[in-house]
Amino acid sequence: MSPEKARLVTLAEDVHAFVGAGGDSNAGAVETPEGYLVIDAQQSVPLARRFRSELEALSRKPFPWLILTHYHLDHTGGGIVFAGDTPVLAHEITLAKFRELFGPDGGAGETVTDFGKRIAHLFGPNISELIPPGDPAWDWFKGRIAAPEYDAVVPIPPRHTFADQFTFHFPKRRVVLQYWGPAHCDGDIVVHLPDDGIVFVGDLLFVGRFPWLGDGDIGGWIDCLERVARLDARTVVPGHGKPATMNEINNLRDMLAALRGGVADARKKGMSEEEAARNVSLRDYESLPRYREWMPWNVRNVYRMLAAG
Repeated sequence: MSPEKARLVTLAEDVHAFVGAGGDSNAGAVETPEGYLVIDAQQSVPLARRFRSELEALSRKPFPWLILTHYHLDHTGGGIVFAGDTPVLAHEITLAKFRELFGPDGGAGETVTDFGKRIAHLFGPNISELIPPGDPAWDWFKGRIAAPEYDAVVPIPPRHTFADQFTFHFPKRRVVLQYWGPAHCDGDIVVHLPDDGIVFVGDLLFVGRFPWLGDGDIGGWIDCLERVARLDARTVVPGHGKPATMNEINNLRDMLAALRGGVADARKKGMSEEEAARNVSLRDYESLPRYREWMPWNVRNVYRMLAAG
């Protein structure tokens, strides 16, 4: 994706979203008296540089915090652009995932070129278990990180973590970070601005694109969306797609419920995982980008979760 196509959108006074082109990953920023709270670092160094330069064009304030909504590469890959002068904050599970992928130091300062580590950073460590070696589907996943900016990834793990909730208190607003359990992945958080009616939900919400569930917990995801829907928020910033409302939260919840129900029905009929991956469909969502590429692997993950109880 060309960095020039992403754009900074102002949602409220001093609150901004950096919206990826064509449904690619979003980021955000809240201007405070101390400087910018940055929410996710974009998926690559060129995009992170563009994001940072657009913020600096608004104000030359510093960047006192980088908040990560989760560990996936498409939201953290540009972290090195901020890391020199910005502490990184995330849920404690996000740090654990960096360590699982890259070793005890979470890969800090390491240049990662290994395909297996890079693709696991983007889609989850279980991707090699979901997709069999030699499966033609690997061609698409290899193509996803074929651009030169993904040849070498420098992980930037959080050095500050929290367990359930962390709140910043500023004169104009509060910024509340909350963790409600595994969902899209193990460490998803929401960043709620209750005084502005805005919530950044990371990859708990995909708008205009079929979601990736291969690294997720579908029951937990549905529960988290229901909790988001109870927040007093008018604007929801998704991990992918344009800023939305609670309507989109409810729509995704219904989609995930339909997926879970379809896989449950397949298991009741005695279908194997392979048969379910071939036969379970969501006809109302087949036209969404990434449906064809991701649906079989989402089904496999849900099938395994339901089988495990």
